[in-house]
Amino acid sequence: MKHSTKSVLKMSKILCVDTTSEFCSVSLFDGYELIKSASSKIERSHSKLIISLVDDILKASKIDIANIDAFSISRGPGSYTGLRIGLSCLKGFCYALNKPLISINTLKILAKSSIEKIDNKDSYICPMIDARRMEVFTKIFNYSLEEIQKDNALILNENSFDSYSNRTIYFVGSGSKKFEDISDNSNFKFFSDIIPNSIYMGELSYNKFIDNDFEELASFEPNYIKDFYLIK
Repeated sequence: MKHSTKSVLKMSKILCVDTTSEFCSVSLFDGYELIKSASSKIERSHSKLIISLVDDILKASKIDIANIDAFSISRGPGSYTGLRIGLSCLKGFCYALNKPLISINTLKILAKSSIEKIDNKDSYICPMIDARRMEVFTKIFNYSLEEIQKDNALILNENSFDSYSNRTIYFVGSGSKKFEDISDNSNFKFFSDIIPNSIYMGELSYNKFIDNDFEELASFEPNYIKDFYLIK
């Protein structure tokens, strides 16, 4: 289902949702500006949390859901169950309200959230989402968030990323602690406390909105990388 934007000059209200980790977060943006955000961590309760958080944000912002211009979902990789719940909810809103769906790669959201902590524009950013044992879901961006390496599931060892050993790389996200424990490269920096959060989806989502870069509701699926993977 394709939609057209009447005017790219007017600000547009976009509701962003991330359910890819143990945290469930919802943020409302008007263009690039954050209006309201809420998040909660209750294990295995995303199906209960997401509707409540959406309702709370809309009431606090005094905005009717019918006046939302688009819905944006963090598309994964991440928790299989969380991805299914988040997407099902937003697809329901989009179908019921005839609104477009935007999707943002979760690894890109992690990279975006780390930019404010990095003062080296020549560096690379490598977001990592924890998977089983020594495995992570990861990819590499440059400072401008242009893709250097595609999404992949990687089993880490001390020689991982040796091909980038002379470049400063910031490893961010829950999976980066695994690599920090085995890497001795002084060019590699780590921010393991960064988690996916919808507050970093605003600019990425609005840019897609302006470009009419929407998903086909009937066929769109999350980016699992590995099917039926469940983050515990």
